[in-house]
Amino acid sequence: MKRQLNNRSGSGYVIVLAFAGILLIFFMIFGTFKSGQQQLQSKDVRRFVTASLGETALNCIISELNANRAFSTHRYYREKGDEYWNSPVKERETLLGDMGKVYVSGVKKGVYQGGSQFGEFKAKVAPIFSARENSKTQTLLEAEMYTRAEIVVKVGAGWGIQEETCRKITAMIERRYPATENVLYDGELLDLGSLGPFPSRENQLRRGRLYGYNWITFNTAGGACRGSELFDMEKIETPGFIRALKDTRISFADGSILNLSSANDSIQMDKFDPREGYIVDGANGAHPIKLARLPRERIKATAYRYRKSYGLILEKNMLPEGKYSNPYDPGKKYVDINFGDYRVLKSASKSPDRQDEDAEGGAVDEEEEGETSPETDYTTGSDDPEVIRKLRGDRILIYTEVPLRVWGCPDRSVTIYSTEDIIVGGDFNQNPRTPQLYENDDYINYRFPLENGKERHKIGAMLMSEKRVIIDVSRPTLFARNELKPFFLYSLAKTLHPSTPEIEAEIKYILCPLDPNNRKALIGLGELGTDGNFMPRYGTIAWLYNNKEVNSGGQYQANLEDMINFFTPGGGDKPRFGINDDKVRNDIIEYFKTAVRDVGDLTTTEQDRLFDMAWNQAVIEEDASPNPYNGAMGLMMGLFEEARKDPSDGLFIPEITINAVLVSSTRRASRFSIGNTAEKVDDEIGNAGSYQYMRPPGFIIQRVYGGVIRLASKEPEYYISGAHTGSNILRRRIWDRTNLYNKTFRPLESPAAHNLLTYTEEMISEKEYNNF
Repeated sequence: MKRQLNNRSGSGYVIVLAFAGILLIFFMIFGTFKSGQQQLQSKDVRRFVTASLGETALNCIISELNANRAFSTHRYYREKGDEYWNSPVKERETLLGDMGKVYVSGVKKGVYQGGSQFGEFKAKVAPIFSARENSKTQTLLEAEMYTRAEIVVKVGAGWGIQEETCRKITAMIERRYPATENVLYDGELLDLGSLGPFPSRENQLRRGRLYGYNWITFNTAGGACRGSELFDMEKIETPGFIRALKDTRISFADGSILNLSSANDSIQMDKFDPREGYIVDGANGAHPIKLARLPRERIKATAYRYRKSYGLILEKNMLPEGKYSNPYDPGKKYVDINFGDYRVLKSASKSPDRQDEDAEGGAVDEEEEGETSPETDYTTGSDDPEVIRKLRGDRILIYTEVPLRVWGCPDRSVTIYSTEDIIVGGDFNQNPRTPQLYENDDYINYRFPLENGKERHKIGAMLMSEKRVIIDVSRPTLFARNELKPFFLYSLAKTLHPSTPEIEAEIKYILCPLDPNNRKALIGLGELGTDGNFMPRYGTIAWLYNNKEVNSGGQYQANLEDMINFFTPGGGDKPRFGINDDKVRNDIIEYFKTAVRDVGDLTTTEQDRLFDMAWNQAVIEEDASPNPYNGAMGLMMGLFEEARKDPSDGLFIPEITINAVLVSSTRRASRFSIGNTAEKVDDEIGNAGSYQYMRPPGFIIQRVYGGVIRLASKEPEYYISGAHTGSNILRRRIWDRTNLYNKTFRPLESPAAHNLLTYTEEMISEKEYNNF
């Protein structure tokens, strides 16, 4: 028994040892598995870190391009040939600021370098050589659109792994110019109804592109508004959705036609037709082309760098502040810039605007300095303000941090950038000798194309504001001089008592011809009568001629009363050019009396002098205290009514003409409702309340030939309620392709967005990384 017990006690040790051995084997297997798992995890982490660092490098490259459009490591990249990367840049500093744990050391010997605590990267960047313009697209600058970027990344050894982890990223970056590609661009909602109302016929938009970042709505301004009709459109795009609250006919650049309605818009996804990319929403490949902000730092640095040539940093005391007050933001003072008459000295280039399709090109040069030919002397030939006139170059850049009110004709292609509001207070960049001859009463296209250059119609212009660009029609003297001068002379002549209806009917053809150069003298006397006196054609002129010394009395009053009342402030619907200043008003009347008493007529020179005397005083009085029955305002309604009667004369509907791209930054902050409603107030001022001078059915044409762009990237400082914004506005928006690709006259600066077009990623060896 004792032996048996001893045998049993020994077997327990064996069991314990066997169990311990099994545990040891288990732990060995578990440890091996865990070590392999850790190694596997570290590889995955390292691959993730490598990819992340490559994406960081790509974002750095896009940021460099945003800061400097000419950024590259090589002059160009050739897709074909032995040398893909040509003409390396020897050295270029980075324009990026502190980024914490990520560093960038700039370009050295054609390689852009940087890294982080986890690894390093190298990159090559260049515009693609031989990119060509597409004759089918007028709204894109393909030769400057595409940039190639190649990035290699290395993450160092660690976590028990000895080899390096390297990856290569190849990307195509697309450059877009939203301000010059689009006739309308909105960083929030693009609402076509806000252009209305259009009660007689549909609004027309031709060529160009439409872009709304969140969505696009085809609708009306309510009531009898008939909405819009679109022609030759190259692209309608939104990453959101397209809604048709009003049936809209759209023809595209390829000739196809779409009748867009609520039955086939984006809401009806199965019925929406993108028409091979001509109209796209977020579900059909639309690009998120977003300008998060304007490139203030780059523009300011460029203006400062070239301050001795074409750049100007306009400070507060360089030009005087005017009396103008924005009724929506009354505490702010504005600096007035009157660019004066059209005195452009640069002639249009004979070379075509677009690059020849068979020519090689595509490389973007360094930021271009304004070209100045030796014979071009703007210091004597220009009438721009002196601080601007003394700049050199055929294209100029103005940066300012003060609010501006601008009007008149810049004598060189101009880019104006302000951190504050820009008020467009009158005609801007339109040769005053350009006739407003429209093809028809759609009031969209002139009978002739607008051209840039000396003795033509306009030049390139862009106005950029970090706040608002506001169109103001509260001062007609700043935009209606050309239209009002013939009507002023016509209205004045009618107060001179024409002796017969036939003579009265002749007034238009004498004083208001279609070509103002054909205007003639107003003959006050007819044939010699039997009594030895000339027969009167205009009773007032004849009486003054025959009574040279009489300046009072009943007959004097009877003959001159209507003419005197024309210059006297008052009310009513009868056209009058009221002058408040008694002395100036009397001087005008005395000048008229002296002129006609001499030989019995009013010559064209005397007509000009008479008008200038009245107009110059009206400008002063309107600026100080506008009155809807005085000066220019007192003639506006009468001009509209008369201009509608006969398209063959030289009387035109009042128009504020702006040949420029207008870029605002603030989000919408006004009385505004989506849908078919009149509750849509844009960034506009004038013809409202007690200062309303144009009443229904009259309207003012508000023509922007360029583009209206709202980035919606900043919060507004005030609200536009509509209390100071009139409703009698016929808005016209026409895309101007020369602002995009006419190298002679296009603005020096245009905000660009850089988007990732293609992206590929692959593993590479450490040797390939080192040889990059």
